[in-house]
Amino acid sequence: MQGFQIHISENNIESSVFYADDYDSFLLKNDSLEIAVEGVILNKKKLLKSYTVSDFPTLFDKLYRESKIASIKELDGEFRGYIWDKLEHKIFVFTNPTSTQRVFYSKQNGQIFIDSHLVRLNNSIRENQISTAPNINNLYKLLAFGNMLENETPIENVFKILDGHYIEIDLKTHNITEKKYFDLDQIAYFQGSKEMAVRDLNDIFSENIRLEYEKDDELNSQHFTLLSGGLDSRMGLLYADKLGHKPDEAFCFSQSEYLDETISRQIAKDYEINYKFQSLDGGIYLKYIDKLTELSEGCGLYTGGIHVQYAFENLTDFNFKIVHSGSIGDGILGGFNTVPYRQKPGEFKIVVNRKFLPKVKSDFDKIRNDYESEELFYLRNVAYNRTVLGAQVIQQYGYQTSPFMSKTMLAFAISLPEKWKINQKLYLEWLNQCMPNGADYVWEKTGMRPNAQWKNTFGPKVIKRVSKLWNAKITKQTERTSMYPYEFYYYNSKDIQDYYETYFNENIWRLENYKDLQADVQFLFSQKDFYQKSQAVNILAIFKLYFS
Repeated sequence: MQGFQIHISENNIESSVFYADDYDSFLLKNDSLEIAVEGVILNKKKLLKSYTVSDFPTLFDKLYRESKIASIKELDGEFRGYIWDKLEHKIFVFTNPTSTQRVFYSKQNGQIFIDSHLVRLNNSIRENQISTAPNINNLYKLLAFGNMLENETPIENVFKILDGHYIEIDLKTHNITEKKYFDLDQIAYFQGSKEMAVRDLNDIFSENIRLEYEKDDELNSQHFTLLSGGLDSRMGLLYADKLGHKPDEAFCFSQSEYLDETISRQIAKDYEINYKFQSLDGGIYLKYIDKLTELSEGCGLYTGGIHVQYAFENLTDFNFKIVHSGSIGDGILGGFNTVPYRQKPGEFKIVVNRKFLPKVKSDFDKIRNDYESEELFYLRNVAYNRTVLGAQVIQQYGYQTSPFMSKTMLAFAISLPEKWKINQKLYLEWLNQCMPNGADYVWEKTGMRPNAQWKNTFGPKVIKRVSKLWNAKITKQTERTSMYPYEFYYYNSKDIQDYYETYFNENIWRLENYKDLQADVQFLFSQKDFYQKSQAVNILAIFKLYFS
């Protein structure tokens, strides 16, 4: 439970910080200010040089006195924090532009609670003799979409600070206002040619890789990178190698002999990079229900990060402080576009269980109607609110970074015309022009090398489909159809099945005051497929975590 917490009552302000060592975190206190910043600031060295200041706390104090809260616009990386301006009688609390560093807040009974950990915030509220209750509508959104939408949480009247936002608390009135400091809504379309876009993409990505790997050197850390059969992680690794920052170690975790292992192992071998592989075979980690529910804070389905927990807890002899990834690369460079033009978001990429969509349809329509771009909707509600769970798990061991998640890259990607990005067209042009050796290896998504655009549609429809049928029907090797075939693990382990049956039977009573939800959870658990059973268990785990 790293981070910080703040409790504001009528005549008192209490703050505490819980920072890990060896990063850029600091707490500065004087008569006029209290500033707390936690995390990894990728551009810290650059800022210190630019402002001719020797240490980060002094720099941030200088930035705030010159620019006030706008000073947080200068930061890039994985960070969150607060500023208590004692002269202005205000507190500002902020998260980073992608909200990977979560912060939650609530105002109840005239008191304000702020915390970087939702479980701790819930406990603080209850310790102050205020009861907390489940937000049933939000729990149905978890079932329908696989994660909470926007700034929602499983707890009534508790909210998350949105990506690129901060809250301003007036200590005289206790009013809370949420404001935006990093805005992708007004990004204009890129005005240059596609060739210019590819060059700019190459330059931005190169700079981001350089900042990440130089940060390793600054922290006296190994270069440790994730590597799979996808494009995003290989691009990060190959660019690092090209720029003279060869990774010390590449780490892959998947079902044994699945494409993610075979492809990544070959890349690491060819580039002479030390390779670690963690088999996910057997799925014993599917029992980590409570652990992953706490890590997800109930804001996303625990199954989204359960395999990551198993992989990292089995790492030994590691010496890294940053985990380099390619997170959300394919999303911002085409994956969030369903048509080659700008349109409002629909249901296609967000709905995971249509049974519950009618229960939340009204709220969902209100949210999506606020967006003119499906891309921005999916960026927040799929990338930041769902995909981020893996990074939360990894943060027990080190901060996860991605060259696709800097402010510069996000703004650039959003500016590119949809017709360029659809089906990863520009992505493949960039790869084949600037890093053609990235096409030497099969792409897990297509089962083919990514050296021609037509393969991007032909591969998933033909090659991958035939391969899946072959393994499932002919060779009977169902476990080889996915990076983590949970369904196979569940139905091939009586131990796991018994564990889930027991967990369900021991916790279904927790919903006795919510009869409709209880009936729906019972229905889910009675279904044959593991995904729906795990959804049912997820709701019970949330009640166990927060409302027991």
